[in-house]
Amino acid sequence: MKKLLLLALVTFGVFTATGFPVSANSISSTTNTTTAAANPGYIWTRVLSRSTTVAYHAKSQSAVYLWNTTHTKRLHNLKNYPNTTWYVKNSVVMQHGSQRHVYYEVYNYGNGADGFIWRNYLTKGINPSQHASAAKGLIKLSPQRSLQFFEDNLTTLASLPQSQFQQLVMDQVAAKLTQGVADTKLDTMAKLLATEDISTRDAAAKAGVANPKSTSFTVKQVDPKTMTGYYSYWSKYRTTNALKYYAAVVASHVTGLTANSVNGHYGVFIVPDATAKTWKPQLTIVTD
Repeated sequence: MKKLLLLALVTFGVFTATGFPVSANSISSTTNTTTAAANPGYIWTRVLSRSTTVAYHAKSQSAVYLWNTTHTKRLHNLKNYPNTTWYVKNSVVMQHGSQRHVYYEVYNYGNGADGFIWRNYLTKGINPSQHASAAKGLIKLSPQRSLQFFEDNLTTLASLPQSQFQQLVMDQVAAKLTQGVADTKLDTMAKLLATEDISTRDAAAKAGVANPKSTSFTVKQVDPKTMTGYYSYWSKYRTTNALKYYAAVVASHVTGLTANSVNGHYGVFIVPDATAKTWKPQLTIVTD
């Protein structure tokens, strides 16, 4: 009687001026991320959305870089963009060791370049060297741009390492729930069901869980009245923060399952899309 709880999160991209503005603002760090080798130890701990895109430009002409989502690959050297104004889509707090950094995800209209950069490498305002007269210091997001950023963010989140993606989502889910308690044994069982060819009974025995329940569903089954998919959700809330969408979807499922469970405990395992092309993470939820 194997029941897999798969959540296909139909999310298309993140609607933010270009992606996820991760501003690496280190609270106490003196680490120079522009000269140091790419470090895979950057973990997302918070995502902040915006209703406007704000103009920034590089503080100096020295070599500073735009990084990919996981801060493992340099994408662009701002030294090669001396006349460019960069616009912030969103902000992301990344933790590196014991230090936290605020990164902006910035984009450039002219060259189509974007990426994440520590916010302290930028200064607010239009680049004084930019010759384009149409440049603006603050641009209010249109519905079309907002949806685009939302979709971009969905893509970005779904491509994060599994542990980071799950932690970001579940932190918000826990804050949303009025009932239900997370359980590590149920988490283990959910992971077994999601990653191994194993029956519900065997997974329960292996995880030490008694009388578990799991259900299969898709994101469109969450709440037909308000959330028949990512576009319906965005239309209602008009937010660029796709993390809220994922959390709402997961919280809705968990609430429904724990309401009918004996103890109200739950376990979750989320598998992001490894290809980052469909943005439909699979979700396995177990209750007891």
